[in-house]
Amino acid sequence: MTITVTNQKPAALDPVHTISCAGDYDPLPALQRTMVDPLLEPLNPATPAVVTDDKGTDITADIPQLMLDAFGADTAQPGLDQSVKDLLGQTLVHFDQSTALPVGEAFAVQAGRRNKLPDPGPRVIYTAQDDVIPAAKGLLAGSTDESLFFASLAYAYHPNTLGFWFQSDAEFSGFTSWLAGQVQAMSTTLPPDTAKLMNDAVQLSLSGLTESLVIRKDDGDGNDEMSFARLMVNMLMSYIGQQSAQAQATAQGQVPATLSVGVLPFTVGELFCPRSLVFVNVEAHARATAKKVTREWNLINQSLSSPVKVVSNKALSKLTSLPRAAARAQAMGAQKMAGQPGSRSAQVKFRKAPPSRIDLFKDISRVLNRMGKVNKSQNVFRTTRSTFLKANRRDPNDINKAGRITSVQYMPDIHVYIDTSGSISEENYQEAVMMLIRIAKKLGVNMYFNSFSHILSQEVMLRVENKSVAQIWKEFRRIPKVTGGTEFKQVWDYVNASPRRRRRLSLMITDFEWPVPPTRENHPKNLYYAPCSAMDWDYMVANAEHYADAMKHIDPTLRQKLLGMVV
Repeated sequence: MTITVTNQKPAALDPVHTISCAGDYDPLPALQRTMVDPLLEPLNPATPAVVTDDKGTDITADIPQLMLDAFGADTAQPGLDQSVKDLLGQTLVHFDQSTALPVGEAFAVQAGRRNKLPDPGPRVIYTAQDDVIPAAKGLLAGSTDESLFFASLAYAYHPNTLGFWFQSDAEFSGFTSWLAGQVQAMSTTLPPDTAKLMNDAVQLSLSGLTESLVIRKDDGDGNDEMSFARLMVNMLMSYIGQQSAQAQATAQGQVPATLSVGVLPFTVGELFCPRSLVFVNVEAHARATAKKVTREWNLINQSLSSPVKVVSNKALSKLTSLPRAAARAQAMGAQKMAGQPGSRSAQVKFRKAPPSRIDLFKDISRVLNRMGKVNKSQNVFRTTRSTFLKANRRDPNDINKAGRITSVQYMPDIHVYIDTSGSISEENYQEAVMMLIRIAKKLGVNMYFNSFSHILSQEVMLRVENKSVAQIWKEFRRIPKVTGGTEFKQVWDYVNASPRRRRRLSLMITDFEWPVPPTRENHPKNLYYAPCSAMDWDYMVANAEHYADAMKHIDPTLRQKLLGMVV
């Protein structure tokens, strides 16, 4: 849908808002004031701003629902997301409607555009050394505003949380002192559990890089009247509003106001119904090493992606407490993977006909060669060459005859995940397996194998040495396969959970029927996709295109990972 906006005054979204702690929890009025009203402020007060669709129909009254549908969706919706991006691109002073970032990171895109930062991507990488630490130093020195620091953090780490930055530990202590006074004044009206948690929050310090809390298990948790989750966010927003007003009054409009505290609205969903809070010490970031900053934010993202969220009514729940304890027990390292595609995903075109076994063989070989050699694997690569450094085997006394040297190298292992959900027929499954067997025979390698639906089967190895295709298929049929719905993320998590599996070439054979989550997830770097066999090709291409479009915020290079499908 094409959106056109007329008579609108270009705006800048301000994330500071307050939601009442009394009565039922209703964030919609705050969403209206923060995200909708600024977009509909008229340039000429005598005439209202008007939003029309591609048919010329006035849809101004539908904008609140449009925003709610986009920001509250559980799955990525490329068409709806692009419509909202078009709206924001026409109504905001700083916004790039062509951004590949998810629409939920609208505030990050606004901050990035304000500071003329390109979108993060395969060839635009934001780091602590080059971006976060310099931005923190600039914010302390007053040479840059808070938007650059926020954009640097958001573009480097993309945490799905609500953050608040404080200039230093002393500034955070100022907030906790103010909070203690507010809690004391409300002591007679607070529920006992909330009073206990608020008194614990007053004791927090921010001597390190960050401090973080889990305040909700899910969107429906912690929404009772005067709950800790509601009251804590209300107090933070009220304090920031007061500090901003004081700074504006001090500046008297002569120079930009100097702030010592602010909001880090990493995602819109967390801004209005946060499940976790992260307090950020700017001074500590400015003084820390790049390695320490990166490790801290990786730990936060690891904690956010953990399926276990413990929220207590009796004690504060620290977001990173479990990962920090695990890190103390065992040092955790990350290994950069080689063999990643470039940034041509927007240019690739789909094949007009299904790929042959030769096409898939060529694509798999290309990826393996790009990934390089490994120390040990099931994928053995032998080369033989002539040399005079070794005696000839048939005539070892003749120095004029060259001998032969055989070198053994190892290519990455291949691990195949076949979609066996309800949309995949027995014929599709059999064709996919036979194709794999023939490719494995041609490559001369053993392959690891799992089937998956909404559950994952046990890992087995497909051995091909000294066996015919019929013998391999007969053995393969004995392996139980799972059935049910479709869940790609379990495969992602399974690959990422093991350094050994991360080094393999993972190949998922599927029909691409899976709703992509709107949140930023950790997609395995060496996971590629191939289409199911014996299915309508136009249908397969349509599914793959939709999947690739929906995955732009998770892996913008995904089109290049569709083996046998693109040219």
